[in-house]
Amino acid sequence: MLIILLFMLLLSFFEIIQCYDVQLSSVALNISQASYCIADKNIWDCFTCNNENTLEYYSLHKGEYSIYGYNIEYDSIFVAFRGSSNIQNWISNAKFTKVHPYSDYILIDKGFYEVFKSNKNTIYENINMISKKYNTKKIIITGHSLGGAIGTILSFDMMYNMFPYMINLITFGSPRVGNNEFVNLFNSYNIYSTRITHYYDIVPHLPQSLLNYKHIPQEIWYNEA
Repeated sequence: MLIILLFMLLLSFFEIIQCYDVQLSSVALNISQASYCIADKNIWDCFTCNNENTLEYYSLHKGEYSIYGYNIEYDSIFVAFRGSSNIQNWISNAKFTKVHPYSDYILIDKGFYEVFKSNKNTIYENINMISKKYNTKKIIITGHSLGGAIGTILSFDMMYNMFPYMINLITFGSPRVGNNEFVNLFNSYNIYSTRITHYYDIVPHLPQSLLNYKHIPQEIWYNEA
């Protein structure tokens, strides 16, 4: 019986490993990093701006910088949201109070949702134009810190409103975004989601769970190595 139990645990472990697309995460990491390094000049020439990605649009609105383009390898639109430049700015974006734009039960941090809402029209306009240009409904959504929160809300919003996209969400150091009901409904959608965290990063610990904030699942945790 013990041998069977161990085998089942190992099988589950290998299934998780197989579900984690390391190459896709690497692509998302390069795109997410690019949202920082091209922000001052808007030229696709930084060290993570490889030829597999084509920049189409960029946007800066109410402090949130985002980039949009096409990835050849995955035949996919990409959207990346830059995070806050420092922890003080990040905390100012998190209101630690919630709003319910979708239903009375689904609660999302007010600050994060306000950033998303103020950029929403531009986000969808850019996605639609790239989708038509490259004839694809696949999309990679990524972002670091605050950018991860915005990417999570965008993914949820697209699925909630039944937009016909195949979503790959890969975030880095993302904070908690909403309550348990938000997470449960997010989990019910067909989204490939990977939330990558690092042992030294404080942001994924905020806003606190005692305030009824929950993480979306599929965490990949890296230690100091």
